[in-house]
Amino acid sequence: MARTPATLADTQRWLQDAILAPDGPDLRSVGHVLTPSAALSARQRLDVYRRGYRLRLLEAMRGLHPALRALLGPGLFDDFALDYLDARPSRSYTLFQLDVSFAEHLAAHRPDRASLDGRREGWVDVLVDLVRYERAFAEVHDAPGPASVPFLRVLRVCAPVHVYHAGVLRGHSAKPPVAGPPVHLALSRRDYTVVTHELEPDAYRLLCERSAEGHTTVELP
Repeated sequence: MARTPATLADTQRWLQDAILAPDGPDLRSVGHVLTPSAALSARQRLDVYRRGYRLRLLEAMRGLHPALRALLGPGLFDDFALDYLDARPSRSYTLFQLDVSFAEHLAAHRPDRASLDGRREGWVDVLVDLVRYERAFAEVHDAPGPASVPFLRVLRVCAPVHVYHAGVLRGHSAKPPVAGPPVHLALSRRDYTVVTHELEPDAYRLLCERSAEGHTTVELP
């Protein structure tokens, strides 16, 4: 049997859980905490906040991944993003951490994971690597410290996703990336701008080693 929260803190926790939970709270508990209005039931009043919160998170995901949204189309992107948000509800005080596990989630639920012959679909790798690149781009752009200080992220991807991403940001009709030989990238920030360099494999390995040693600020040409 549903019970009314005993304290203000209990009520606050209940409301937070009710808004964050993908399926919402037990219907029996809503009437013990919230009252209906002249026009809406207690559950309908709660759903106003649940929908608003969900739409705010979806809006943030759209802003964090404009290239993936352009590649998939708005409807399919929203389906992917909402599935991720349901599976991994946000627990951070900042929206910047909202997509931190998005690439991992997509990789774990890739449609070819149950393939009997173990073959991987190249287009899925492209989607995952595009998400990884957009996350790295955001991290470099918003890294702590003065925005004019060089800051480094190195990344190996299966396609030139950085070219597609740049085209989308410029408003161009970019050609979708296709999986091929590995592309080695270094993302740095200089003078308030994120710059992406394509690297030779040896240079990529060197920068990976320096990054592992704690050198996150590296001079790039």
